Amino acid sequence: MAWLGHPLTVAAVAVLLLNDHVFKALWPGVVTGKLSDFAGLVVAPPLLNLLVGRPRVAIVLTGAVFTLVKTTAVGAALASQAWTFVWGPSQVLADPTDLVALPCLYAAWWVWNHPDPGAVRLVRALTVVPVTVLAVAATGQYRYSPPGAYAVEVRGVMIVVAVRDGGPSSDGTPTGQASVNGGRSWFHHDPEIPPAARSLACLGNRCYRTVPGRLKVEEYGNDRWTTSWEISPGDQDRLWRAYPPDLPEDAEVVESLGIAVQPVAGGHVVVVANGADGIAVRDVYGVWRRLGWGPLGFDEKSAVSLTAPGRYDASVTTRALLVALAAGLAALAAGLRRLDFTAAALALWAGFWLLVTDTQYRPIFLVLGFYLVGASLTVMIVCAVRNRARPQALAMGVATGPAVYFALMAPYHVWGAGGLSHYWHADVLAGVLGVVACVTGVLLTARAADIIRTSVDRAVPPGHFTLSTESYTFGEVTRPGG
Repeated sequence: MAWLGHPLTVAAVAVLLLNDHVFKALWPGVVTGKLSDFAGLVVAPPLLNLLVGRPRVAIVLTGAVFTLVKTTAVGAALASQAWTFVWGPSQVLADPTDLVALPCLYAAWWVWNHPDPGAVRLVRALTVVPVTVLAVAATGQYRYSPPGAYAVEVRGVMIVVAVRDGGPSSDGTPTGQASVNGGRSWFHHDPEIPPAARSLACLGNRCYRTVPGRLKVEEYGNDRWTTSWEISPGDQDRLWRAYPPDLPEDAEVVESLGIAVQPVAGGHVVVVANGADGIAVRDVYGVWRRLGWGPLGFDEKSAVSLTAPGRYDASVTTRALLVALAAGLAALAAGLRRLDFTAAALALWAGFWLLVTDTQYRPIFLVLGFYLVGASLTVMIVCAVRNRARPQALAMGVATGPAVYFALMAPYHVWGAGGLSHYWHADVLAGVLGVVACVTGVLLTARAADIIRTSVDRAVPPGHFTLSTESYTFGEVTRPGG
């Protein structure tokens, strides 16, 4: 612990936090990229030492793993998978030039051999451990955004689809995919000049157009426009939710954005760019197919099935947990009716909110959340024991949380299974059921507490008071001479 609490280690943690959460965003480049490696090699050995208990082994093992990750593709891939498993989508890149940071292991060794004197080092170490873990883990995180097809163009025998590339290392630069066999197979192709998005494409007197805001194509013939291909609004919304980004502002639309027609032997083919859903292709027989994002190019097998369970927003679970916890705590507070218990319950909810909301770029909030939850839960238990909270009321209050969570989540599961046609139907139904379950739980818990209190009061006759398990009676007081 003293190793972690040393001023140099604490300074390295601060550098990691500032560099990964501030400096890299303001000044991306080689300097900020290497700075995390330098600071990380000072911080990692004392963290690893908490597990192995041998400082020399921790330093050597840190250097060996760092070298393996930075010099081999296999090491980088394994590190990416490990970081992703623990902290969510992450990418670690193999870069031999990062080995320039290895001398920082000497700094870690020096810190180990020169511990900071004084009893305060233990307190400092206990405070810095959670921040240290979060700071080291933050280095591998990235923001994921889905790719999106936004334009199509015919260039000779080639059909080119312009794509806004997604993924961990995307900078938003347009790329592309192309086909030279009428849309039957696709391969990666970066055009020098990306095609422009067109909503209308014609071949002779045959025209096709996209419908704004919809996955829909209309065909012109016999002096009128008719629907050639479409996905229902409900299924379109379901498809849009199948491609969630890490952050809401990185969401890609799912709608028909561009269209092109190519003449081929036996007729013509139509290709439509559908945003995050990939493309749709009409062959010479008039059959439409949706093609998703395959490993080598657009592929029909990779398209999200319209019969697959719907994927609701990841934030739905978080909101349901927060509301269910609030309902359970409110029910417990209604049953106990103590100001100190209510204050602790509010602090517990605030700590839980810090833990489950998106605070991956603000590690100090996570540390504060852990401390709030632990301290508040302790206070609540002490209050309940001291005030002899009744088991019946406690049980009903605790049960309110799961009941509210189930009431909130059930409509989304029904929507995912196809039982509700529109996502907003699930939103409304979840709101109604959640309010009913919450109010019911609070009222039943409060009523159970009242019934118990009334029963206790009736069990004690007038003129008696209870202390522990004995009962005492006030008798008549007779004055002398009276």
